[in-house]
Amino acid sequence: MDRDIFIAEIEKRLLIIFKSARDGYKPSPTDKNRLEGFMQAGVFLGVVENAEMSALMERTHFTVFGKSIAERKAERSMKWSDEAIDYSPFESPTFERKSV
Repeated sequence: MDRDIFIAEIEKRLLIIFKSARDGYKPSPTDKNRLEGFMQAGVFLGVVENAEMSALMERTHFTVFGKSIAERKAERSMKWSDEAIDYSPFESPTFERKSV
């Protein structure tokens, strides 16, 4: 197994997952699990190391999103807490709201 080909394949798969997330699509759990298993197999076989895989994931994420994984995670959690949804119109029963 050529190490460079293996790393290129991992990077290609990471790009697919990160780009789909950036475009608003939730990556399939199957694809994510396959990629994780592929990366773990590389570590197990001694082709790559965990630290290399983490660094590759950070670099690829930065390429796609322009920010680190930690920055994006913090940003997403802040957005959720800042959003205020007004549910007051739904506090009355539907049959009362329906009368127009």
